Amino acid sequence: MWANALGGSCFDLYICANTMRKPPLFFLLILWGSQLLAQTENALPAPKTTVEQYIEKYSATAIDEMYRSKIPASITLAQGILESGNGNSRLAVEANNHFGIKCKSTWTGKTLFEDDDAPQECFRKYDAAMDSYRDHSDFLMRNTRYAFLFDLDQTDYKAWAAGLKKAGYATNPQYADLLITFIERHKLNRFDVVKLSEEEDRELKEEKAEIVKSYGKEFVNNGVPGIVAKPNESYAQIALDYGIKVHQLYRYNDLNKDAVCVAGDTIYLKAKKPKTDSLYHVVFTGQTMHWISQRYAIKVDKLLERNLMVAGNEPKEGEQIYLKNKRNKAPLFVDTIKAAKPDSQLVVAAPAISPVDTQYNETVYDNPIQNIETQKPAETVIGVDSTHSFKENLSFFHTVQQGETLFGIGKKYGVRVDAIKYLNLLESDSIGVGQRLIINPAITSADTKEPQAIPGVHVVRQGETLYGIARLYGMGTKDLMATNNLSTEQIYIGQKLVVVPVQNGGEIKTPTSVIEPVFHLVQKGDTLYSIAKKYGVSVAEMKELNHPMNDSVIPGQKIRIR
Repeated sequence: MWANALGGSCFDLYICANTMRKPPLFFLLILWGSQLLAQTENALPAPKTTVEQYIEKYSATAIDEMYRSKIPASITLAQGILESGNGNSRLAVEANNHFGIKCKSTWTGKTLFEDDDAPQECFRKYDAAMDSYRDHSDFLMRNTRYAFLFDLDQTDYKAWAAGLKKAGYATNPQYADLLITFIERHKLNRFDVVKLSEEEDRELKEEKAEIVKSYGKEFVNNGVPGIVAKPNESYAQIALDYGIKVHQLYRYNDLNKDAVCVAGDTIYLKAKKPKTDSLYHVVFTGQTMHWISQRYAIKVDKLLERNLMVAGNEPKEGEQIYLKNKRNKAPLFVDTIKAAKPDSQLVVAAPAISPVDTQYNETVYDNPIQNIETQKPAETVIGVDSTHSFKENLSFFHTVQQGETLFGIGKKYGVRVDAIKYLNLLESDSIGVGQRLIINPAITSADTKEPQAIPGVHVVRQGETLYGIARLYGMGTKDLMATNNLSTEQIYIGQKLVVVPVQNGGEIKTPTSVIEPVFHLVQKGDTLYSIAKKYGVSVAEMKELNHPMNDSVIPGQKIRIR
């Protein structure tokens, strides 16, 4: 029987010499493994991730990002699932890029090329999926279009979905409904109310404290605290870092909805004063009423009132602008046409909230919903790139027509019935006319059945340990030693080890060592806990790979992750 199975005459001799006794398992595996050496090392296909598996794996990351950025975890998870096909897209698998984030001119990291709007576009490649999640949050925080979304309650996923669509995140007219429907069908909003553990909360506070320090020392002007904006900064990010509402920061600095944060700008963290002790300011070329207002920390409306001016009036060079007392005659003005400069924005005093007025205007309201409703549509923004740096979302709705079946719909879009049922939480094949089904061409099947676990061969690389190799394949160290008839844990570079991926809980551990080892360069503020969490490994595993290793790390230290 064994000879027929393995087809080897030498093995027939082994059996003849050992009648009535089956060969040791390690001998069978070694022989079997030798036949696999001619094949590719990564013989096992990567297992497909289901919706539930994706949620279980990345919900904690989405929650972390929610507390860092105030973006609902439900929104982030839904976007990640729908845009990466449950994490099975090529970008997600090969580049840890779950949101299809493109390189753009500012990216200096690793890249991956894939066809999208144009052939072979450049996409960002990350060391860990967590980096993709953070980059996605940072994009939203740094873009003026999304600023007022960060004033929304983190449990208001419906307003977030509508706001993302209004701000031009996706061209798909169904995008907001897609997110809301998916969140509700899979109850993702349950993650929006999850609280951080004490250790996670401490880590977050330490991180935010480091960020605040990076702004430099706060200054006080006319009794008002302020900071100087850093490069690549945004009003939303500053508001989050200092615990201020975004609309408050805009109002404190007399900004309108189109304002863009520029490095070197003065940003006040509290409301400016009605006046100052200085008597007047002499106007130089290019200086506007808003510039003067920021220079002396005086409210623009008070400054205009004191100088008999109205919003849109700008003084001529050489004119005196009164800062403390009211003048009797208005100064000379330049043309009242709004200049195309960031520091010469039209300043509008915020009126009382008018829920029925949803027409575009530049006014900043206390109500974040009204700020979103009155925001200029993204497609009409002139001089601003209204397209985001993401691969377009693949998901869409299919509305069931008379006579249609799940089989016919699946055939139309090239997906299997089980994928449609899985994505839409359908318990049967029964569907009704008018029913809206989420379709994602990237999720062609929900079949999670994996190939049988078969032996493979692992070639030892520099720096690897027997423990690390066993962990890669879900094996125990002793099992790996027995399989390869090893008497000690001593191994050498180039040694070929027979490995048997272990099937546990329906998931087959597949070899990942064919990928180059991953290292992390310690940055200021890093801890063993935060590094381990970033890469989804345990502190104990990192210590094993970097033995001997202390509990503390120092900037510049190179740590092996896997």
